[in-house]
Amino acid sequence: MRQWTYDVLVVDPCVGDERLAPIRLRDLANALDTLPPRAVVGYVSVTANSIRAVQALSRLGALEIVIRGVDDAPSALATAIRRALTAHSANKLTASLGPSLARLPPSVTEALQLMLRSPEQLRSVSDLVIAAKTTRRSLDRWLARAGLAPARTLLACARANAAFHLLAAGRVGRSQAAALAGYSSARSLARELHAIVGCSPSAVAERLTSDAFTKALSRRLVRVPAACRD
Repeated sequence: MRQWTYDVLVVDPCVGDERLAPIRLRDLANALDTLPPRAVVGYVSVTANSIRAVQALSRLGALEIVIRGVDDAPSALATAIRRALTAHSANKLTASLGPSLARLPPSVTEALQLMLRSPEQLRSVSDLVIAAKTTRRSLDRWLARAGLAPARTLLACARANAAFHLLAAGRVGRSQAAALAGYSSARSLARELHAIVGCSPSAVAERLTSDAFTKALSRRLVRVPAACRD
């Protein structure tokens, strides 16, 4: 973990010898405390020791738990990894907006967190309004008071965030990434990515690291004061 660059850590603490799981989990916890945050996926069998390991992995922040022989077919495992990557990046964006989110009603905060983690579930401002359990006018007013960008911009950034990590993984093409991230078409994906970071889908993962992309999105998620606009 200290020597290699990686985006997601897939962990089976019981492989080979289940008796070593507590030691491995302790070593993992120590390593995670000294390294930049990364997405963690637990990968376990259905045994008593593994179930205890799942509890420990959850405390360490595992975003997905995959059960060997149950939901670990290649496509299912790939989907779990993609969800973990998107959730991890969404958590970073949420953390960057902490002070602003604290000024919102709980229902609005929860809707924004859902939007960042699963943008395909909230495809329009109307969907966001319903999830926030409010009205469009009230949502706009709350976002403005909290210093956040308009709802349409927030939705665009959430979709772009999911699409970036799908493309960066190198296993999903532009059309599939667009569908998974909630875009109406690959052309819409290309247009929004270019508007946000000035890169095409084919170049964005090569030109920007995950951290750089998150910083670029964080700047878009906040409302620009009128006095600072061109």
